[in-house]
Amino acid sequence: MNLERRNRMKTKWLAVGLPLLMVAITALVLWRNAEAPPPVAVKLPCPTPATGCTAQIGNRAITVGLADKIKTLQPFQVWVKAPGAGKVQASFAMVDMNMGFNLYTLRPDSDGVFRAKVTLPACVSGRRDWVMTVDIDKATRLAVPFSTEL
Repeated sequence: MNLERRNRMKTKWLAVGLPLLMVAITALVLWRNAEAPPPVAVKLPCPTPATGCTAQIGNRAITVGLADKIKTLQPFQVWVKAPGAGKVQASFAMVDMNMGFNLYTLRPDSDGVFRAKVTLPACVSGRRDWVMTVDIDKATRLAVPFSTEL
């Protein structure tokens, strides 16, 4: 009788403990894989985009540039000098207007300058004011406003 009682107790503990253990493991995995919120974007005005504009972020100077005359639906080059960077991405939007998914991963050239050819969609409202958001290693974010030509 004592053995039967012990077996029932084990079964009860397994019935309660196993689901609790599974919930705890799932919570731990989700917590460890949760992404940190993106960094706050540093606004980088760029009156001469073709020659590039530089922001001092900590002890690193980051230079961002793009073509001088940009037209929608026509490819143009974006470049970023970010010493020591591993991953650089750029996305484009208008202030208070979603322009769809347009995320570009820039690739380093032989000089270590990250580059990509990008194409902007046309805005049906005729607006030409854009903001390029540059993410560097998910730790640094720059917001570069610019305008397109007609």
